[in-house]
Amino acid sequence: MFFSMCGSLSQNLENPFLQQLMKMYGMRIDPLRVQQNPTPLDIRPNGRLNIILSENDQIAMKPANWWLFQTLTEDGYTYDKRYRSFNTRKDKLYSSRQQDFATQRCIIPAQCFYEWNQHRYRIAPVNGSIAFGGLYHRYPTAEGIHYSCSIITLPPHDRFRSIHDKSFPLMLTQDEITPWLDASFNDTHYWSTALETKIRFDLLITPVDSKSPDIVAGDSFTIVNDDSPEQDNAGPIIAPGQNYSLFD
Repeated sequence: MFFSMCGSLSQNLENPFLQQLMKMYGMRIDPLRVQQNPTPLDIRPNGRLNIILSENDQIAMKPANWWLFQTLTEDGYTYDKRYRSFNTRKDKLYSSRQQDFATQRCIIPAQCFYEWNQHRYRIAPVNGSIAFGGLYHRYPTAEGIHYSCSIITLPPHDRFRSIHDKSFPLMLTQDEITPWLDASFNDTHYWSTALETKIRFDLLITPVDSKSPDIVAGDSFTIVNDDSPEQDNAGPIIAPGQNYSLFD
């Protein structure tokens, strides 16, 4: 079962980055919704999270299941276990999911994500938060629309292999957010540069407790961005071991 995987991410409706996005696009959120959704530190595949997308010519925030392909059960929609679709590999963007890539892009905001390589690590930008590039689907229901999403993954990065050696998530820069959310902008080849595997900002890597990600379990280190003159200083080497990953 996919639940044996340990990858997860953290999302907080009160995060300053998310609040800035909402202000930029004129979005509002009911304060009661914030109170009813305490800070999720450990959202797992098929868990509920918030995505930002363009709908009816407006930017909106929607709750979604983190697993692109869903199936209907007696209890509502849940993950379709025939497809491991919480991630979408880069190569699929120009083949089986090209239409989604052209018209159904979304952002998954997060404070950080987690990876395992013998130990659990929290990965977060040194400054700011993360705007994961993703895709979304809509599923009509009697109550409205059920949304699902997937995070786009790129080939692995050499200086990130000590944390995870299978792939690297697409993390958008601030100037890419507006065109990414423009549903009328369908030129998928525009994104060729963004889809290059690159560490685009400094990442703070912190060992955390395997069961309680809010508990720090060792000294942090930084993997600097690829444009930094200090990029050869990639932090300590972690002994290779079994990877349980969010982005495989």
